Amino acid sequence: MDFYGSVTVGERGQIVLPSKLRKKFGIKAGDKILVLGRKAYEKWGIFLVKAEILAQIMEEWEKKIKKSLEKMKE
Repeated sequence: MDFYGSVTVGERGQIVLPSKLRKKFGIKAGDKILVLGRKAYEKWGIFLVKAEILAQIMEEWEKKIKKSLEKMKE
């Protein structure tokens, strides 16, 4: 895991992603970033992911699940 600096949460709950992070991951103004969390990990932190990347991950999982189900039918 890489460290990109720290951010401060503003009065309106906003943060600014460090420029090094934005450049490395190709994050540009207008990109949709999903903010995920789970109560079980409340004290651990949050997870940020670009919306189109999560969509790609879900498509890959769907293909793998379908393939596994087809093998189970054999």
